[in-house]
Amino acid sequence: KLYGPEWGKDFADNQTRFAYFCKAALLAIKDLPLGGYPYGDRVMVVSNDWHSALVPMFIHAQRSADPSLWNSTKSALLCHNAVFQGRFEVEEGLAEVLGVPQEYVDSISFRMPLKVGKYNKKVMCVNSMAAGLRYSDRAITVSPSYARECAVDPEKGVELEELFALRRCTGVLNGVKEGVSPSNKSFVQKTKMVCGTYTPETASAAKAELKAAYRQGNGFSGFKG
Repeated sequence: KLYGPEWGKDFADNQTRFAYFCKAALLAIKDLPLGGYPYGDRVMVVSNDWHSALVPMFIHAQRSADPSLWNSTKSALLCHNAVFQGRFEVEEGLAEVLGVPQEYVDSISFRMPLKVGKYNKKVMCVNSMAAGLRYSDRAITVSPSYARECAVDPEKGVELEELFALRRCTGVLNGVKEGVSPSNKSFVQKTKMVCGTYTPETASAAKAELKAAYRQGNGFSGFKG
């Protein structure tokens, strides 16, 4: 029940819900001691699908208002399925709700159906995925072939193919083979892991051995952390 009260139905305030989710993500990056300390702005932010696609837009808006904010941050939009874009009908006062200048809302507003389909009625709507594509540094999809299709094929890009092309959409093949495991001898041999196979129980010792080998191989002196 993350998106609605039941399958196929959305909560009426989903646009606001996910907008504040995106704002909370940025606060977490700056302020929460994740892993012992706040990440700050020296990070790469990957926004998964439309639900977090406003994050790159918020970063851009905050940086434009104050160049000292997010000046070391890069962002990417990861699209699993371009059919789901987070389309919502344009409402007056949305810029104020989002906390951005009106020009940002205008830049992600299009005349298109709220639900994907060429026979559905077109209205002026805000497109959440378009925000990620327009304001991120790069777009990523789940395979090289799908990346090419989204950038050139209107059916695959679902009316956003020009924005996919603008962000030089790149495909990273989805899925992990079962043999990719540190307990798999063949995998360890192919990847030349000097520590040999290991399990959750021996992971700490293996990590220390790999870390020492990496330092030695790259000429790093000893340091904490």
